[in-house]
Amino acid sequence: MDLQADDMYAIQGRAVAIVICLSAISILISGCVGVPSPDIDMNTAAGLVLDATSSVSLAQDAGASEHAPDELMQAESFLAEAEEFLKKEKSADAAEMAHRADMEAKIATAMAREVKAKRRAAEASDSKQKITWTTMIDRVAAAEARRTIAENNKAIAEEDSSAAKAQAQQEIQRAKVELAIAKADLEMGLADELKAAEYAEEEYSKASLNLQAARSSLAEDDFQGSVKAAEEALKYAATARIQAKAKLEVEAEEELRVRDRSVAAITKAELAVEEAAEDLSIQYAEKMHEEALETLREARVALQDKEYERAASLAEQARVSASSARAVVESRETETRTKEAQEDARANAMDAVAKANRAVAQADTPEVTELAEEACKKAKTALEQADQALQDEEFESAFSLAQKSMAYSTAALAMAETITASREKMEQIERGIMEEAAKIPESTVRRGNDGIIISMGGDLFAQGGSQIRNEAKARLKKLAELLKKFPGYRIIVEGHTDSVGSEESNLKVSADRAANFLKYMVDTEGIPLDRLSSVGYGESHPIASNINEAGRRQNRRVDIVILTSPISP
Repeated sequence: MDLQADDMYAIQGRAVAIVICLSAISILISGCVGVPSPDIDMNTAAGLVLDATSSVSLAQDAGASEHAPDELMQAESFLAEAEEFLKKEKSADAAEMAHRADMEAKIATAMAREVKAKRRAAEASDSKQKITWTTMIDRVAAAEARRTIAENNKAIAEEDSSAAKAQAQQEIQRAKVELAIAKADLEMGLADELKAAEYAEEEYSKASLNLQAARSSLAEDDFQGSVKAAEEALKYAATARIQAKAKLEVEAEEELRVRDRSVAAITKAELAVEEAAEDLSIQYAEKMHEEALETLREARVALQDKEYERAASLAEQARVSASSARAVVESRETETRTKEAQEDARANAMDAVAKANRAVAQADTPEVTELAEEACKKAKTALEQADQALQDEEFESAFSLAQKSMAYSTAALAMAETITASREKMEQIERGIMEEAAKIPESTVRRGNDGIIISMGGDLFAQGGSQIRNEAKARLKKLAELLKKFPGYRIIVEGHTDSVGSEESNLKVSADRAANFLKYMVDTEGIPLDRLSSVGYGESHPIASNINEAGRRQNRRVDIVILTSPISP
């Protein structure tokens, strides 16, 4: 029997419901029933005994006598004691034994169901996944029950020796660990169903490793480490499931779009084949018509096999073959048998020209034309020549020119794709440089013709001199950190001054400052010398008015130009 989607959703819902309900029951029992009140009335005690009797009966029906005999025997023993206490009107003792019988019976039921589920999985591979879900859910239920029993035992041990208390506390810790591992197992199952191992490999791997670590820690009685690892496994498994689900949904949408395109292509091919048959292509171009029919059949098979791209390609081939067959029919109706070879050449040329037309149309976009203008021009020129050759019935030449046109179109598309990818990468790098540069105090950043320009003002140098001020060195360190993050680019250090003083002295000061700046970046900050060069422009490149001090202060600056062209090896 196949596992349907509705079945799986039902199982998932059951899993969540069981975890929530058992958690609530666990709190209720441990807080209210774990240690029955001495003054519990007989009616309440009788009700608890009745509940325990029902649980034992369910365990027996589930096959616990065969698959969980010890647990069932313990449950039956506790139930017998509860009934004896009830006869003696010892309500508190009866309630306590009934509670224990109920918990042991539930464990026995869960264990029996798990064993039977494994057996069914071995016998029926089709339902193995569904059975696996049931097994994991039962494990969670059993773990919840064990935790409740452990907490109950701890409450009973409060009046016993310290050793008993310690043992009870250890039982509680182990039960909590087992519950955490069971929940992680359940979440891993959900992730498996959505192929998380394939679609969220990193998160799924982390979940698996943490789950394995949890089990190892439990084996060494490292309860705290085991719980932590199990919780991490649960978190990663949940993340993997969410990621896998999102990717599956995207794949499903894309598959539908591709399928629609292939169906449309097959429909066009079917129409072309039918029109060819009406034009007697079966008689005059039998081979081409049969090829079209066979290719169309292959396209339909590919569609059924969900090979949508191949289906679309085969359908286009069938359509072209059918169109070519029609072209052959049109020519053979007016020409003699001696022109059969020439007509084959005509069909091939027309086919090639049609393909060249499609290739040129695909490349004839503003983006491709801008990036590969020469290749696009050559493709169009070759296509025009092919059209003319076809009109002049120079079929071999038309075929050759059409092939040439397609080659140029393909080259143009490839070139545009490469240049676009390179530009996008460079723009991303430049954005990264500008974002880092914006963090440097008293500096501005902009994109220039040659690359990124970082202007550093704020009086980097001593008044009238070229020595770097101590106050500016922290900013230069930040600049050096930026340059080291992007090591593949040359740097020009440009010195600029205000208009105070002579042009000659300002030119010298700006050159000295740029040189000292370069030397500081090499000697102190460790920037390779072969990346750097310096130049002084004096007062010739102001960025503000020199009329007032505020403007002059902006003009007294160093521009660091990062040339965004990789250094040649």
